[in-house]
Amino acid sequence: MKKKVFLFGLLFSLLLLCGCGVNLTSTVKLNKDFSGTRVMSCTFSSRDFHSYFKGSKEDLNKLIKESCPDALTYTSSSSDGNDTYTFYLRFSSLDDYKKKVRDLLNFSPKITYEYGDSPFVSGLIYKENFTSKDLMTWLYTALYEGKYIDKDSSSDLWDLKSTKISFLGTTYETKDKINIDQMAYVPLSSIHIDTKTKKSGKLARVIEFDLPQQTLDQNAGKIRSYFAENDITWENTSDGKTLCISFDANNFSDLAQKTRTVLHSKNSFGTYSSTCSKDNPFTLKINYEESLDLSHFIQKNQKIPVTYTFDEKQMFSDSIKQKEISFTSSVTQPISTYEIATVWNTSKDIRRKVSFSFEKAVTDHQLSVIKKQFKGQTIDSVNLDGDQNVTLSFVQKGSVSDCNKDFSALFPNSLMKSQAYFSFAGGKKVTFSDKISLPANQNGEKLHGHYVFASVNSKESVTVAVMPEKIVTNTVKQNTSTKAVSALIKSDENIHDLCDFELTGNRLELSYRGSTAASFWMGALRWMLPVVVLIVIGLFLIRKKVAIREMFGDLKKELAESVHSLIDRINKR
Repeated sequence: MKKKVFLFGLLFSLLLLCGCGVNLTSTVKLNKDFSGTRVMSCTFSSRDFHSYFKGSKEDLNKLIKESCPDALTYTSSSSDGNDTYTFYLRFSSLDDYKKKVRDLLNFSPKITYEYGDSPFVSGLIYKENFTSKDLMTWLYTALYEGKYIDKDSSSDLWDLKSTKISFLGTTYETKDKINIDQMAYVPLSSIHIDTKTKKSGKLARVIEFDLPQQTLDQNAGKIRSYFAENDITWENTSDGKTLCISFDANNFSDLAQKTRTVLHSKNSFGTYSSTCSKDNPFTLKINYEESLDLSHFIQKNQKIPVTYTFDEKQMFSDSIKQKEISFTSSVTQPISTYEIATVWNTSKDIRRKVSFSFEKAVTDHQLSVIKKQFKGQTIDSVNLDGDQNVTLSFVQKGSVSDCNKDFSALFPNSLMKSQAYFSFAGGKKVTFSDKISLPANQNGEKLHGHYVFASVNSKESVTVAVMPEKIVTNTVKQNTSTKAVSALIKSDENIHDLCDFELTGNRLELSYRGSTAASFWMGALRWMLPVVVLIVIGLFLIRKKVAIREMFGDLKKELAESVHSLIDRINKR
């Protein structure tokens, strides 16, 4: 028995003499946003230092100073024959921590962090696939490469005592890799997220949480406090209640921000972009993207059933923790009335102002997207006026072909064309056709409008008609300018013909026929009359010339007879 005690004491003494290399202790001070500090202390006893290290303390200090990674700072101290080097890894977020740890390791780190403080998920999950010993690899690598330790002793150099994690007043301790799972889950049946587009263009969203009676019995007070800043209503179900939170927003980004507040998440966001349809500038195609983070509502399987609908269309129904959603929707701004004022001069000079009036059914941003569609070589002065009752107007100036190109690009199936021909009997004749095809309202409401046509061409007599006749509810003809066309007329021009057609419907065709017959014949008379007068004078002179010639012939004959008679009388004497 005495021999066994002696052997045991001898073995214990040998262990003390042999030492245990470098004592490594580690602490992690962690905040809720995953900012904090990881502290790793390496303590060398004098005996261990000389046993493992082939150099002086000055050599060790120099090596640490030259080799310490940028991610770490350190201090050194000595006490009771022990030398301690303390290394600090400070980080501001989980991403910052991952980056700095990745720089220290020779393999890819895997870090799991979950923190819940909701009535449904509470506690901490914190796991790592590395230890503080792994984070100090750089040191014993530098020692080995500097030949201060050999390969055999490098594996025995470190003795990791423990790692302590301090989180929100609670301390956890692990001896190897950090592996904390202290999360508790309270039953939650499902979540429904429903979004609708309002008549004004705003978005309204309702988020419903289906709560079993068991959860209400245990956590009803906490749940009310958790959602206290929201507009809450309750609905009874067969096994508990549904908590409903309603809100609206001017646009999808604002809606997603409010959703993030309801879900108590920093990772939820939403964006959208709007483009106009090629067939209708008043129809917007909207691309939505939303990221949902439901970490505070998951169950033990790390998921929660969620149904997501938009304008009564289900976008997905699945059990998720986080999800990114992309989908497309469309909205059309209905038109109430329109007014088209056209001033005709020639096929190279046509001007018109087009106005659309409507009650706003889209957002201000979407209206600005619609406004940008009205562009082109002949389009100018595009304006949006009004808040709720809005008028969008623009002016066109140019040739018929150029104006047609820009207008038909906005409204397909519209066509503007003109043609001119000349006849000797009737002079120049001009035809102008303006076929307009506006988008029909999806709500079934008929469009009402005016088409005002004015001609400033003083040389043409005008005939104007609108087809089909059934869409014309009233026609006014007058010879004075109206407000609709006055802005399009130059100071030196006068209106010679004007028609105002009151219309119902979205399709019409105005036809214009201009003729210069009267002006042609008036012009013809102006240059033909002098010619006729000259001809008459010439004919008169020709006739007079013959008469004079005959008169002089008779006079000559009478004079000759008189001379002969005189000579005969003289000879008889």
